[in-house]
Amino acid sequence: MNTKNLNRMADYIETVLQRNFNMRIFRTGQRTAHECGSVGCVIGHCTILDERPLPMNRFDNIDFDAWSFDFTGLKPNSDEWDYLFSSDWETIDNTPTGAAKRIRYFLKNGLPRNSYKQILGSAPLSYLKNKTA
Repeated sequence: MNTKNLNRMADYIETVLQRNFNMRIFRTGQRTAHECGSVGCVIGHCTILDERPLPMNRFDNIDFDAWSFDFTGLKPNSDEWDYLFSSDWETIDNTPTGAAKRIRYFLKNGLPRNSYKQILGSAPLSYLKNKTA
């Protein structure tokens, strides 16, 4: 896990306006640039933090799974990755502030035992109960 980059993501995502943020929507603008430039999720917006060439897929779009694994050290679709970046958060907490709080909570406390219940909305959000998150 790359703690430094996850902290950078938490700091950056808080600067994204709510109208440009959605956990389920992927870029609609330039799909090869570091800057999102449209509505997007945490991963889509945070590619701007990486100055290295972005990995591309066979369609000449950013390979977001490869990028997020390399940048965060978390395997896409792992429990940890899902807790931080799952598109299912759209219906529970679809805010850049919530995303930043999840990242900070995870870095301080690790993965909550009931992370999937939180993502599905059937358990209280641990990162909102923690005053230091």
